[in-house]
Formats: sequence, C-alpha cells, structure tokens
Amino acid sequence: MIRIERAGTRVGAGEGEWEPLRDHFLRHHWIRLPRLVDAPLLRTVQRGLGAATFFEVRHDHVTPPSIDVCMEPDGTSGMLELVCNDRAFLHAVESLTGCTPLSRFSGFVYRLTPGAGHHHNWHDDVVQGRRVAMSINLEADPYEGGVLQIRERETGRVVEEVANTGAGDAVLFRIDLSLQHRVQPVTSGVKTAFAGWFRAADPLLSVLRAEGA
Repeated sequence: MIRIERAGTRVGAGEGEWEPLRDHFLRHHWIRLPRLVDAPLLRTVQRGLGAATFFEVRHDHVTPPSIDVCMEPDGTSGMLELVCNDRAFLHAVESLTGCTPLSRFSGFVYRLTPGAGHHHNWHDDVVQGRRVAMSINLEADPYEGGVLQIRERETGRVVEEVANTGAGDAVLFRIDLSLQHRVQPVTSGVKTAFAGWFRAADPLLSVLRAEGA
C-alpha cells in the first residue's frame, strides 16, 4: 500500500509484497496504484480545481495534434507536483518499475470533455529523460471513455487498455521507443487527471546519490 499525503508518502507494506506489481509492470508495461492520493488531500485538490482556470491546448508535437484543456499552474498543481517528488515516492516507483535511478517528476492537470473535440493521439513521450508516465484521476464523479491504450510501435498492435476511473487512483506506465500510447475520447462525464513523467537522473546526480550526498 502506498499513500501520498500532504505530509509525504506513506508506505504501509513491505517491498517483498510488491513482487506481483513488479511482475505485472514487466509483462504488461503498466500498474495501477489504487487510492494513491489519500482522501483528505484529494478533497483539497478537488476544491482547488473548482477555482482553477483551464485553457485549450493543441499539442503540435503529436501527429496529428492532440487537443485537451490544461489547468493554469497554481498552488494546487504545485502542491501535487511537490508531493509526487517526495523521495520515498520516487524510490517506490523505482522499485515497482525497475526504472532507476529517477531524479524527479514533472506534471500538469488536464481535462477531457465529451463533444468538445478533445483527444490524445498516438505518441511515445521519449524525450528529456522520461522513463515512466503517471496519470492520477482527480475526479470525484464517474466518467466513461478516456481509456489509456498502449500499442507496439512496430506492429501497431494494441497490447493493453486501461481504464482509470477510481478517485485518487493512479496508473504508471512505461515510456519506451518500442511503445506508443494514447487516451481515447471521453464519452460521458468529465475526465480530470494529474499526469506527467518520472525522469532519469543525470550522470552527476546518480554519482551523488550513490555516495549518499
């Protein structure tokens, strides 16, 4: 069990109990962390979403471009990024995915609304040292659609489909040149997620960590 709280990350199970999750990530390229964000913190975030400003974004680095709405960075998004960079959480992600060493997480809040032309097309995110992606569902209310799909780049075969509709649940998935992913359109309700990437440590940082600096 892993919980992200305002005060930091709480790991309630021994790492030996994570073996099934490690195996699932190895074979399927993704894992789910149920209720990763604890209820009090999630309620705080949801209140912040109610006062936030969203703006439409066209992601031209994807071909064809993806379109969604992103939240203007504020105290709520800053708090989410801060707690996701807790050293204990980074260590847990390293252990669960085998992607190590990881130096930091950077993320943003986005929203998909049905009937608004919002969609995420196939892409790989293999830039700037990204190793593992994460998406946390921030919605209190259920929605339909918005399914994450993962496919093999070479064959185009869809190998995984992941719905993540539980409030506070997170999905971690592999970033690799052999894989691409997309998020299908939302068909009812609204999907709001905090999404981003765990990045590899640069060589200097790796040496400092190894020396305990």
